[in-house]
Amino acid sequence: MGLNIERYKGIEFVRISSLPKEQQQRVWESFERHKIIKIVRDQSLMNDCILYNDYTAWQARIQPKPEAQPAVFPDAIQKLAFE
Repeated sequence: MGLNIERYKGIEFVRISSLPKEQQQRVWESFERHKIIKIVRDQSLMNDCILYNDYTAWQARIQPKPEAQPAVFPDAIQKLAFE
């Protein structure tokens, strides 16, 4: 996914409306409301902004954690180790 990171006066942010539709819904349902900010740029109000750092932290929280996989060794290595 090509995330559209915007910058304004040194602030890096992501607009919820620029995210894929399914992710927009997840953000509106689960993102902390006080972290959704408003930015006025060129006399236009953008009321769906998230600081980039807050967005990446949210992403890390909602991503499923990979389950630990047992180490798999080829038979040759196992034979050497246990012979």
